[in-house]
Amino acid sequence: MADLPAVEIAFRLVVAGALIVAPTLLFLGFWRFLSWLRDDALVERLADRGVFEEARRPSAADVLATATVSESGVRRCPACDARNLPTADRCRECGNVL
Repeated sequence: MADLPAVEIAFRLVVAGALIVAPTLLFLGFWRFLSWLRDDALVERLADRGVFEEARRPSAADVLATATVSESGVRRCPACDARNLPTADRCRECGNVL
């Protein structure tokens, strides 16, 4: 390998360091920008008006029960009418014996 002057080695190290650090700094800047957009006064006014509705999100058990079991295999709780897996002995919502 050819002998490189110290200035060129230092320059290469600075460039390598910048290329290593730059993606992290760009990501953090993008994250701060998104936070700034989220905390904007317009978003607050829309939330106060009730434009954003929060829907009940299904639990993981709901998703798994519907994805792995057909509707005919689902057991319903007689007390709370919650859907349960066919192998369940107790209701996952209220705890009653099925």
